[in-house]
Amino acid sequence: MNILDRQEQIANAFKGIHENILTEFKQHEKEENIIDDHWEKHGLGTGHSVIIDDGEFFGKAGINFSNIKGEKLPASSVGSINKSSGLPYFATGVSVVFHPKNPNIPTSHLNIRYFCTYKNNEVFEEWFGGGFDLTPYVLDEDDCRDWHQSAKNACDTLGKEYFELFKKNCDEYFFLPHRKEHRGIGGIFYEKQTFKNTAEGLNFSQQVAIAFTEAYKKIITKHKNTEYSDEDTKFQRFRRGRYVEFNLVYDRGTLFGLQSGGRIESILMSLPNAAEWHYKFDSKLTDKQERLYEALKNPIDWINNV
Repeated sequence: MNILDRQEQIANAFKGIHENILTEFKQHEKEENIIDDHWEKHGLGTGHSVIIDDGEFFGKAGINFSNIKGEKLPASSVGSINKSSGLPYFATGVSVVFHPKNPNIPTSHLNIRYFCTYKNNEVFEEWFGGGFDLTPYVLDEDDCRDWHQSAKNACDTLGKEYFELFKKNCDEYFFLPHRKEHRGIGGIFYEKQTFKNTAEGLNFSQQVAIAFTEAYKKIITKHKNTEYSDEDTKFQRFRRGRYVEFNLVYDRGTLFGLQSGGRIESILMSLPNAAEWHYKFDSKLTDKQERLYEALKNPIDWINNV
């Protein structure tokens, strides 16, 4: 397919996903706290970032659509796609991060993305990536089961074998080696994934976004009125320090953005606006916090073994 036709096809589909997610979640925040930014960066591309910074419900949130191109794939994106090394590329994606103020509501993250390289204005190679994961500060086992069941339901539209594979990918990817723990309780993650055709890849991207949206809406509804203490907030901010460590040290999406000369405001939108580091803070955990740490250190089969 001509590269311009493919760009329009994919970008329009992802814009629709972006708008659907925005519609579902902006209702939780006052309109005056929402920053709606349609941006363009010369030589890179365009995007639509919707940001909440120190809102009433969300401490930080970002719902971002980007549509970019470049003359050469950054090293962080080549990997097994070596045939595309050195070729111009087009990439589009939707990235979502929610950091609610209430520590009883986990941080959540969704990403879906599409890449293609091209020669002589024709698509040369294409692949998809994405997934979603959950970072709780209070372990609610029912939430964890529902979250993974939603992920499995999305994966099952592609094939029964995909959930276990993508869950394993997620557990391995969102791991902090220097802490010997995972960023959260997981979900699904897939990278450089090829499909029978573009339509199948687009459909799966849509299923992933729908599963994320429905699962997280349920969690918000369940916990939004749960009371919390200053100590709960302090622990939340301490754990968000781990979130920052992963995103700045290990996250390949952050690395890609920096290597491609990306828009810094969009690349770093995932970071919470409040995180703390304290000396040996987690050497004196409560029983509730200990249960969370056990789940972070030893990934659980939430569907079959709980």
